[in-house]
Amino acid sequence: MHRFASTALAMLLGTTLLAGCAELRTPPSRMTVPLAIVPSSDDPVRGAAQLAAVDFADQGATLSGRPAATARAAARLEYVTQSLTQDTRYAAVPTGMVLALGAAVREVRQALGIAESAVPEQLVGILTAAAGAIEAGRDPVLPAAVFPAGPQRTLQRLAQPGPLPDAALATGRLVEVIGSLDSGAGWGRQSATTPTPR
Repeated sequence: MHRFASTALAMLLGTTLLAGCAELRTPPSRMTVPLAIVPSSDDPVRGAAQLAAVDFADQGATLSGRPAATARAAARLEYVTQSLTQDTRYAAVPTGMVLALGAAVREVRQALGIAESAVPEQLVGILTAAAGAIEAGRDPVLPAAVFPAGPQRTLQRLAQPGPLPDAALATGRLVEVIGSLDSGAGWGRQSATTPTPR
């Protein structure tokens, strides 16, 4: 009886360990980026970072009067920030840089009236779809759980987001950090098994 229990326990432990090993071998899930916010890029995070820096240059002044562009810019910022937080390929990006992007996300969400509880993976899709709808002359779908101020007020905020200094600083700095890591082989601080982003 004891021998049967020991065998069963060993089998159970073996199965658990195998499952754990499989989980470690499985790469973490990465956010899917809509082509509408990064049309063409070998590395979507790099592409989105570069476009976001342009979006928010001069504190986002060029976004004024362009609600679709603002929605797309916010989606890029959400995508870049979430990717750098979750994707181990970008582990070499300094923690301070990621924190600055987090502050930028909070600034943009507050300016646009986006709920703090909005999930980035969902928000990227909602903002991207909203940008496409606005450009096509349709009413965008703006869920109340994400945009509690309502569609009309949200569209006003998208058209006039106001100065976004944190976003300008963080996205501009991110492009510099990525360039510095590229030129100085700084990505080598990652695990040898982690592919260098290209």
